[in-house]
Amino acid sequence: MKRLLLFCLFITLPLFAQAQQFVDAAHLKDRVLIADQLARYSQLWDRKDSEGISMLVTEDGAFEWHLTGAEEQPPIVKGRENVLKYARHAHEKRLAGKQSRHHFSGLVFEELSEDEAVTEHMLLVTQVVPGEKPVVTATGIYKINWKKTDEGWLMFHRKLYVDR
Repeated sequence: MKRLLLFCLFITLPLFAQAQQFVDAAHLKDRVLIADQLARYSQLWDRKDSEGISMLVTEDGAFEWHLTGAEEQPPIVKGRENVLKYARHAHEKRLAGKQSRHHFSGLVFEELSEDEAVTEHMLLVTQVVPGEKPVVTATGIYKINWKKTDEGWLMFHRKLYVDR
């Protein structure tokens, strides 16, 4: 009986390994697509493409900030249209005359299913004013909830934990 059990295990083990490889291959594609969206987010923000930024967010998506040591947190920006307004304001006012560069690293998938994901990664932002040296203006961590839509993987809830 023991030999039969070992034989069955020996025969079925490769099948489990193949099934795991299939799952990993399916998830690998989603991981690459989400990582691509993060790179796109970085580039669009640094190009000051407010419209492009808003298209990376679901219609009911939200941007949220947590500032270390701050007594009051900035409001949560909810909805694609409000994300567009926020991005336009930031690009036209706060970042006017400055070039920012968002450097992302340490991407980790906390959760990943067929239609939802949660990622976390580190952030370093540099800015430069023409004729001056670049300076580090922010560091922190992004935690993003993603939804797979007909438009692809989009941010549903982006939380930024900014170091101060």
